[in-house]
Amino acid sequence: MYHNKVLVFFKPLEDQVLSQKLSQLSMTSFRTPEHLIEITEDQVENIPYYLTKESKSFQQITSDLSSSELIEELRQLAILIHELLMIEFHKSLWTIYLKSGTGQLQLNQMNHPHHHIQPHLWPLEVQKRMRQQSLDSTDMAACLTYVTQHLDQLNNKMKQYQTKYNMKKNQYINYVPKIQTFVHQQLESARLAIEQQTAIVHYNYNDHVFELKLMAYSPSPVQKQIVHTLNHAKYQEQMTTQEFNLLKYRISIHESSPTSVQIPKEKFYKTIKDPSLRQNLHEQFIKIAEQAKKDMRQLSLSTAQAQMDRYHKEFNMKLEQFNLQQVTLPSDEKFNSTLLHLVEKHWKDISQGVNCFYKYKLDLLRLDSHHN
Repeated sequence: MYHNKVLVFFKPLEDQVLSQKLSQLSMTSFRTPEHLIEITEDQVENIPYYLTKESKSFQQITSDLSSSELIEELRQLAILIHELLMIEFHKSLWTIYLKSGTGQLQLNQMNHPHHHIQPHLWPLEVQKRMRQQSLDSTDMAACLTYVTQHLDQLNNKMKQYQTKYNMKKNQYINYVPKIQTFVHQQLESARLAIEQQTAIVHYNYNDHVFELKLMAYSPSPVQKQIVHTLNHAKYQEQMTTQEFNLLKYRISIHESSPTSVQIPKEKFYKTIKDPSLRQNLHEQFIKIAEQAKKDMRQLSLSTAQAQMDRYHKEFNMKLEQFNLQQVTLPSDEKFNSTLLHLVEKHWKDISQGVNCFYKYKLDLLRLDSHHN
């Protein structure tokens, strides 16, 4: 059915690295708490740490139970709920992969010609998995077969776990709501990760559709260069804005729950016999260290804001230059109203895509801060 279609691949959003400097501006390090331990699809059938016998979080929700046998049964119930949710998450993502690869992904509506363009765009994850199994990732039919088979496998697993879950649920019906709530809370980060990957697929699909629609207008080399320059400037503007907002939020979390400064175990402290002098030095060290942390955070924030402002001004400058060019360019090089609308609509898509990408990072920080 799909043999005659053109197979197109994309570079994922996360590969579009803007600046290494901004990634180094985080002044606080966040440990990965129990509920945020990464869970991949290959781990669906493994017991996650938060449901092991060593897990403090599971011990807490069953602390009012005296029967070790009952606790173990509820742990097995929680494992089944976990497995069902993980399969559900990945089914939703692979369904998006299938829609992208078969040209059925819902597009952002654009009010211009050539709206019928629905490319077949197989995501990078599909290609990677096929190459790992020595399959031809450039073959449309092979990609389709691989994805549909994978979805069939997920459906079969879900049926198996659903049968086991139904049997155990009926035995412990009074405990089900509490266990379900617990597992949902622990898998919130996994749910967010799936949402992020889904958003990236949509972003790249819309981005490629834009390229195809642009080429349908047969733009001149000058017009293509102008569009590329403006799109890149818009992307930089949005990325630096979101990096600044992310850094601000990180700093606000750090300041709302300050950590105590650790005093280095220097030998000279032990040589100070006078308790008053030793305490005075201790207080001075704390004061200097706290001020240094504050100064570093402010420097990071100022640097991020300066870069955000620079790229904002750069985009506006390039846009102003473009508007001036519209007057001086030959008539065959000028952008008509339909082409202008296409480009402006794409800028909105860029903004939405970057916002979705950073929303995931912010949501993870919120989860982390709530569990600390």
